[in-house]
Amino acid sequence: MELIDELPDHGCLQEDEIPRVGMRFAQLQMAHDFYVTYAKKARFATKIRTTTFDKITKAPINQAIHCNRDVIRESRVKAPTQKNTISATGCKARIYVKFDKDVQDWVLLKVDLMHSHPCSPKKAVHYHEYRQLTMHMKCVIEDNDEVGIRPNKIFLALSNEVGGPSNLGFSEKDLRNYITARLRNNNVNADVREMMSYFRRMKDINPDFFYTVELDDECKFKSAVWVDARCRASYEYYGDVVSVDSTYRRNRHGLPFVSFVGVNHHGRSTLLGCALLGNEEIASYEWVFSQWVKCMGTAPQCIITDQCRFKYHAIKNTLPDTRHRWYIWHIMNKLPSKLGGYRRYGALYVDLNNIVWNSRTEESFEDNWADFIDEYNLHNNTWVSDLYDDRRMWIPIYFKGEFWSAMRSTQRSESMHAFYGGYLHSKTSLVQFVHEYDNVLGFKEQRELEDDAADSKGMEEEKLVNDTILCVSYDVHFDHSTQELRCECNLFESSGVLCCHCLEVFHSYKVYKVPSCYVLPRWSKKIKRKHTYVKSSHDISRSDESHVAFKGLCAHFYSVAQEFVGDDEETTLPHVALEETMAKLAAHHAKKRSESVSKTQTNIGS
Repeated sequence: MELIDELPDHGCLQEDEIPRVGMRFAQLQMAHDFYVTYAKKARFATKIRTTTFDKITKAPINQAIHCNRDVIRESRVKAPTQKNTISATGCKARIYVKFDKDVQDWVLLKVDLMHSHPCSPKKAVHYHEYRQLTMHMKCVIEDNDEVGIRPNKIFLALSNEVGGPSNLGFSEKDLRNYITARLRNNNVNADVREMMSYFRRMKDINPDFFYTVELDDECKFKSAVWVDARCRASYEYYGDVVSVDSTYRRNRHGLPFVSFVGVNHHGRSTLLGCALLGNEEIASYEWVFSQWVKCMGTAPQCIITDQCRFKYHAIKNTLPDTRHRWYIWHIMNKLPSKLGGYRRYGALYVDLNNIVWNSRTEESFEDNWADFIDEYNLHNNTWVSDLYDDRRMWIPIYFKGEFWSAMRSTQRSESMHAFYGGYLHSKTSLVQFVHEYDNVLGFKEQRELEDDAADSKGMEEEKLVNDTILCVSYDVHFDHSTQELRCECNLFESSGVLCCHCLEVFHSYKVYKVPSCYVLPRWSKKIKRKHTYVKSSHDISRSDESHVAFKGLCAHFYSVAQEFVGDDEETTLPHVALEETMAKLAAHHAKKRSESVSKTQTNIGS
């Protein structure tokens, strides 16, 4: 190959940005950074070829920094397996920097700016040496990845911000590698270590943060339970009826996720803790339930789960005094797969729904069930027979008069499942998982504050209960002397809210103020609850400390910038101030480096 001698394009460079013999630097690193900065603008890459050290002090005394296409030599690696190859051309471009003992600084003794190859701007942006993520880019990537935005979309957004991918200084692959190496982990043990570090940081932020981890005999992860400080405080008000859902298992290692969910005074789902299980066996659930109750101090009055036998036995063993029932929707959702093959399935489904929801007494349910079995000839269906045997676990009439905070519909568990779906995905690592749980807590906290604010303004919420109106009469027993009443529908006993039948009776008897015994503090919007004074914990140390400081500075810059964008003359002022600040910071850094070098050399001499 014919070699050429060519000087790079210096049109974009100031005179003091071009290397020349005699230039001096306080530190070797400063000389190196200067040449690298020049190389970036001149469109070539560099590498340190040789460094000589003092035999006594072991400190560097000279260094040669070359163009990375300096030496032609044959590779021992076969061509098909080589990666990121750069063709060498014997390029002579380089600098030679030497430590001057008399002046105690570094001086450029030799400078060769001629290259034996063209310096290409198009290729230079793809050199590995120059492909790097700035702190701003890293912060943006972390924030976007945390809320589930895909890497290709993050890369596209960053590209648009700087006017195209060629101006980014890194590739989409670099972005993906950063996410994989920095934010995710395929190794479950390393992932657990990072998760434990997160737990300890959260405990430092708020001592009321609770966590416990179970390890096996080989000290490998089995299960973990953690509860935010705000969740612990809210349990005092909403821990009477708790839903336990383990149907959501979207994380990188496939570990079952358990969420403890209550109902707040607005009738919305509120989080009361969660757990990750190594497996779904009785012993695992027993450990989780016992640790969660240990955290809360008391067991819930009632607990509602899916139709899981492992949970059933674990609750029976660890929470013997807690009333346990199943979600009806978990059972009714199985009807198509269990009974969908029957010729009269449409009519069967309607009749079964009517029996489940509209039976007025236990006796009427059992009579209707027997007629249902005869009508559709289901005597030999084992699944249906088991449902009848377990009827006290899921049929509403058997809970008549028991308080369940209206937690009987499909909405409670399904809404939580959909909610987590917006934050977690199949590639979520354990530490990401608990971080996203932070986001869930923050979202729920904000929603409760918004609901409180809406109530304080006297806003009303309308709900469509059913698509069709059913005309059903109910008996209401009312004692006018004591103003005590009880409705056959048992809405107050099960939900703590008076039904319209009771209110109609009050109106008929000219009782215009509802007795205080029928206004439960649990649903009151006027009570100031302790947990509202506790903010959800958020791991501010997820990023490096420098990232946290960087975000703080950026927030300050943005707040200043938005005040001075309407006038060109005013816009100039922040620019000038920033340039002056940068000059002061550069001088401060140089001074610190010089003092550090001087101190190091003094220590070596001593």
